[in-house]
Amino acid sequence: MTYPPRNVPAVVHPQAYAQPYPQQVSQPYAPVQPPHTVELQSTAPAIPADSFDLPRPALVPEDEPVRISVDNNRCHIYGICQQEAPEVFRISEGGSLHYTRAVPPEFAAKARQAVRCCPMQAVTIRGGSPGTAAYGERRPARPMRSGTAARAGRRRIVVAGAGLAGLSAATRLRERGFDGELVLVGEEPQRPYSRPPLSKQYLSGALAEEQLAFTADEDLDAHWLLDTRITGLDVHGSALELPGGERLPFDGLVVATGVDARRLPEAPLFSDRIRTVRTLRDAAAVRRAMHAAKAHHVVILGGGFIGCELACTAREHGMDVTLVVHSAPLLRRVLGEKVGSVVGGIQRRAGVDVRLGTRITDWQDHGDLLRLRLDDGALLECDFVVLGLGGEPRTEWLRGSGLDVSDGVLCAPTCHAVDAWGRTMPHIVAAGDVARWPNPRFDAQPRRVEHLIHAVEMGQHAADALLRGPARATRFAPVPRFWSEQHGTRIQAAGIPALGTEVEVVEGSLRSERFIARYSRPTPYGPQIVAAVAFDMPLELLDYRDQIGRSRPRSRGAASSRRKRR
Repeated sequence: MTYPPRNVPAVVHPQAYAQPYPQQVSQPYAPVQPPHTVELQSTAPAIPADSFDLPRPALVPEDEPVRISVDNNRCHIYGICQQEAPEVFRISEGGSLHYTRAVPPEFAAKARQAVRCCPMQAVTIRGGSPGTAAYGERRPARPMRSGTAARAGRRRIVVAGAGLAGLSAATRLRERGFDGELVLVGEEPQRPYSRPPLSKQYLSGALAEEQLAFTADEDLDAHWLLDTRITGLDVHGSALELPGGERLPFDGLVVATGVDARRLPEAPLFSDRIRTVRTLRDAAAVRRAMHAAKAHHVVILGGGFIGCELACTAREHGMDVTLVVHSAPLLRRVLGEKVGSVVGGIQRRAGVDVRLGTRITDWQDHGDLLRLRLDDGALLECDFVVLGLGGEPRTEWLRGSGLDVSDGVLCAPTCHAVDAWGRTMPHIVAAGDVARWPNPRFDAQPRRVEHLIHAVEMGQHAADALLRGPARATRFAPVPRFWSEQHGTRIQAAGIPALGTEVEVVEGSLRSERFIARYSRPTPYGPQIVAAVAFDMPLELLDYRDQIGRSRPRSRGAASSRRKRR
């Protein structure tokens, strides 16, 4: 497809590029490096979240009722739907899900958000949405109240990345009244689909490929440029560079290219017996290896959620599983040692051979099997290896663009991209796994978050920020949430457990493997609650979500102790 030159007004009026957030200046962007480099990695202490009102993720109101249904075969009672729409969904004391089929207009937006955030895509919604009538005819779209930039004639917004974050941003643009050209560029041939089930339900055969597709926003009015690799970004010319020298001009850009599966540099690159699971194509290759090759023994590298869930799937198929983890215990970086050790016990009880604190030092591919030598001298023979080592941000196409991509795309608190000199880009935002930004709920340190619900919420906020511009956009301050399932045990978390220095079991017990752990850390304002993790207690976790980021009062003993030390 040939794209016309960009000769239309910008989405955001050309206000000045900004100096390091949050200060704004009135000077045009100049490609000349300043005499000094701005330090972006803040070491500021945690912010007391209860000292100001943090914005909650915004929804676009709907004016028509909707109907919902739940596939009980797919629903795992994680309770995310109740978190998003408690007026519509409710988990009973007995652990079953109850819901209202006919949702009135005042709760329709919440119900739709619950559908988008459902980990298992078990909820279906039917009916009208902002900009779309009940029977698919277009209605006048609802513009943002903050200005007229979103309605200033014909424009083009490009979304780089056709995953969930990109889909979420594109949908929000239409909901907010953007009526210009909308283009989504994706490297995979498929439209957006749910990635979490790849390592479990899809790999096991419980879900087919078509059942992974997101359906809440399937009527999006956009041009899909799929199976297309982006090769570069011309910030000054406002254009994406595509294969063959083709250029795709834009007036606004959403960067949502996600992450790639991390590989080991010492592992053989071209062996069919060494796989990663990041895309649908990856998962399909692993599934063929598991079934066609009639594999009996699989070695999984990585003690994070991906590695642990892959181990669950392989054991369900009756395979021998060895989990090789460099650190100890399992999920240490995510949940900490105390809670991570509980996961290790669950895996071992299910028959997984867990090797902690070790790594592979020698790889030998003999065609019909792999021989792996560990650094403790042990020799493993297996049918294939799956790498579950996490992800690396997809930013190779941004090298040389001038954006700060040291660990993902650095963003201001509003989701606007920041260049290498600390200036914000009013016409470029980032969202999802690839974005690194300071969440004011915790502190001023930019971080990346790789979770499904985060991709939904950040995509929506990035779209709002692009339309509003840096001066009017609000800060993005979500409560990160994620989940997993380990051999039938549901694990859910709210917040960032890795920030916690103190872990307290506030309900249940570690021994019973049914509990809630609260994570906190010391700050000048008192102990700050940074996360809560629940094992098989989805209903009880709801009470802790709104506490995340707030400070608990200091105990009298602690205050007295400090006075004595003085």
